[in-house]
Amino acid sequence: SQGGPVSLPSLVPEVLPRVTAPAVLTACAVALAVFVFLAASPNIFNDGDTGWHLVAGRIILATGVIPATDPFSFTFLGQPWVAHEWLAEVLMAGAHATAGLSGLALLIAAAAAALIMLLGCEIGRWLPPRQTVIVLLLVTIALTPFVLARPHVLAWPLLAGWTILLLHARAENRRPPLVAALVMLVWANLHASFIFGLGLAGLFGLEALAAGPDRRRIFAAWALFGIAALLAALATPHGIDGLVFPLMVSGMATIPAIVEWRPTVLAHDPGFALFLIASIAVLLTRGVKVPVFRLLLLCGTLFMAFQHVRHQALLAIIGSLILAAPLAATSNWRPGGVSRLPRRRIGQALAAILALAVVLRLAIPVAPLQNAANPRDAIAGLAPGLRRQPVFNAYGFGGALIVAGIRPYIDGRADMYGDAFILDHDRIIAGDIAAFDRAVRKGHIGWTILEPGSPLAVRLDTRPGWRRAYADTWAVVHVATAKPAA
Repeated sequence: SQGGPVSLPSLVPEVLPRVTAPAVLTACAVALAVFVFLAASPNIFNDGDTGWHLVAGRIILATGVIPATDPFSFTFLGQPWVAHEWLAEVLMAGAHATAGLSGLALLIAAAAAALIMLLGCEIGRWLPPRQTVIVLLLVTIALTPFVLARPHVLAWPLLAGWTILLLHARAENRRPPLVAALVMLVWANLHASFIFGLGLAGLFGLEALAAGPDRRRIFAAWALFGIAALLAALATPHGIDGLVFPLMVSGMATIPAIVEWRPTVLAHDPGFALFLIASIAVLLTRGVKVPVFRLLLLCGTLFMAFQHVRHQALLAIIGSLILAAPLAATSNWRPGGVSRLPRRRIGQALAAILALAVVLRLAIPVAPLQNAANPRDAIAGLAPGLRRQPVFNAYGFGGALIVAGIRPYIDGRADMYGDAFILDHDRIIAGDIAAFDRAVRKGHIGWTILEPGSPLAVRLDTRPGWRRAYADTWAVVHVATAKPAA
């Protein structure tokens, strides 16, 4: 321990119990159910960024080099680009190269199941199986809208594991082992959420310092761990740029215009609303008392969740881990004892179900879906000559165009395009014909692919020099009938 045992119930209320066999079996069962559901769900591919992440991973695997400039668009080709999620992109491309979209589905499902497994085992230290299942189901409901074939899902188990390491260190009045800082090495190369992990370490270090009594020794111990974690986070191809990148992105003026960065509206986010209402009801009716630093953490993540939709997952994961011990302390609930269930048979049955799910997923090919993120038929029907011409596209179609070998006007890498370019794109989509004409002249644009009903698409239907060449539920294509003026 750092500075000897400390007894400050208001700061750290728990003594770490062991994980029982029923807790492990419960976690395994729920995680398996989540895995089977997600591996079979087509919704994980309903995102426009999946395409360019896959192609970026293919480039890295093929060349052994992480791109430092834009290899995709025609508007920013060769401009600086921070490929901060390169490791996740390699994993995604590797899974896709091995087994197509089925392999990618298995990778994403496995990451989500690993998260549930970690949460279940940790929550099961404090709560009996029935209550653990309820918590895991609420967390799953809150997370499901965000389970997409994207790097953030691969980072979720790291977030949970990192938080558990910090919780255990505080429960045992010690700093985390230095080797645990290596988690940050993987995390910083996987997804930008690592910056939150560094903040978590700092907050738990402050909690340890406040608990005392040997503050000098505690400060030295946690500072050493913090420095080790920071150095590990800097060990990326981008160095200090990778460290400041998440802060730069979160400060962009156009971020709220992106769907996943919009403010939370409970009426539009029923899964999160259910999770939040159920959590508040339990906390109030049972009089749960949360230590001050952890209450600050919960309030901070709650604020982040309402500020940006994508942080709802952060609150669900962190909140379930932070509240398990305080909830157990205010009830008669106790973790299950030594199970008399035939654990070996149950384990064998779960393993058999897992193997069957994997085999079925690999045996049944996943066809590329037609949805708002992938206007498959519209792209497939393009004439070869049109594919080589510059295009003006809807923001969400960029990834699908990149997969098809077409250089987009814009895609999901808002950090690279910047506020000014995105705002101009938004004005054009909203029907600003003067801005559109400037973009056409500058980029020699020969065609557009837009969402049906968008103001620009409606205006192009009657715009001289343009004709509608294709339309379906997901996309409308217009082609220039005259060469753009210089």
